[in-house]
Amino acid sequence: MAGPPPVIARARTAVRAALTDRLEQLADDTAAGRLQPRLLVGLSGGADSLALLATTAWVASRMGLQTEAAIIDHGLQDGSDQVAERAAVQAERLGAEPHVLTVGVVRDAPGGVENSARDARHGAFETLLEERGALAVLLAHTLDDQAEQVLMGLARGAGPRALAGIPRRRGALLRPFLGSGRDETTALRRADTEEICRLHDLEWWEDPMNADRTQLRARVRHHVLPLLRDALGEQIDENLARTADLVRPDSEHLDAEAAILVQSLRREGGELREPGDLELLDVHALATAPSPLRTRLIRDTCRRLARPGTTKSLLRRHVLAVDALIVTWHGQAAVPLPGRIEVARRDGLLVWRRTDP
Repeated sequence: MAGPPPVIARARTAVRAALTDRLEQLADDTAAGRLQPRLLVGLSGGADSLALLATTAWVASRMGLQTEAAIIDHGLQDGSDQVAERAAVQAERLGAEPHVLTVGVVRDAPGGVENSARDARHGAFETLLEERGALAVLLAHTLDDQAEQVLMGLARGAGPRALAGIPRRRGALLRPFLGSGRDETTALRRADTEEICRLHDLEWWEDPMNADRTQLRARVRHHVLPLLRDALGEQIDENLARTADLVRPDSEHLDAEAAILVQSLRREGGELREPGDLELLDVHALATAPSPLRTRLIRDTCRRLARPGTTKSLLRRHVLAVDALIVTWHGQAAVPLPGRIEVARRDGLLVWRRTDP
């Protein structure tokens, strides 16, 4: 008997592999016993998420798992509630219980409306994940999204963390269509998800923000990448995604080393601690650390201690100014940072402290 069309078979293989990895991860987690055999799929009504929901519902049913749809109404456009309702109807048709969640998006937040929408969306996913006791949330990013992400990081002059792109898995968040990383052919393209929708007789919604040339991602998608494909070849998307695969392991390793380092350098301060102090580190020991670890530690500590919603404003020059307190100390003043904090050198300590009451 003939099997499914190749594109559907590839999608099912990708989803099954991601779910198998997640179940193996949970097998070693003592808290996993409280979870239900249930999956959440982020559903916007677009081709990518509809294809993922259809695929996940099929795979999950054969793995003894239930599939539900998490539909986020950002309220950014007129009629967004109707788009969410239509997505809910499509979810029910595919055998997935829908959950429509309305979130608030801060339009003038640091980092722009796209980042604010993403933060609100992920917050809603995490809340629903806990409420439903689900094993994972599956998101429908494709190789095209990965290529766009890496290219935007390059354009901004970003560091390795940004060039590492969108992670395939972060805790309970899974992105099966980004592939396994061990086999580049396992990733799916946007054209693949549209083909899957056609094969399932699903009509998808086109987000008008994807065509809004005032948005950086829309300009990259509709103007920059087509030019690059014409000049450098059709493989440019795969090459950009491969860059993320090459950078990510090194970046994650250094991030983990920096997290270990900060634990070893932390000091209580005793009588040297002052009101408003948040973090005190041994500055002399920190000065002996390699620059890649030192600057990562500074970056991550600044973001961890900043007021919520301000971490996107931390710039490279802020990190270098704090690093100068460590390696080129000549009595300079405290370094003010986004998030209502500052860093100063005091009595052999590097001190993060609040600048507001």
